[in-house]
Amino acid sequence: MALTSSDTREIETLIRKEIKSFMNNNTVKQFEDQLMDKIQKEIKRGKLEGEVKEITLRMFREFYQFMWTNRGYWEPRLKNA
Repeated sequence: MALTSSDTREIETLIRKEIKSFMNNNTVKQFEDQLMDKIQKEIKRGKLEGEVKEITLRMFREFYQFMWTNRGYWEPRLKNA
């Protein structure tokens, strides 16, 4: 079931009100600035560093696993190059 345009507008209004009440901001720019400030503070504290390392490690594992399972496609091309 698709949302009507009035449903969409009502959802947008509710989200704007929620952001305004949560972040005490009136504009999108103020919200972005405050969000960036909060992220920078968390990075400076080192709180996000471990999570970033974990995500990076997981992505490398998935990449190498993908490359290994598809080596039949790329390995002959490298040998012939």
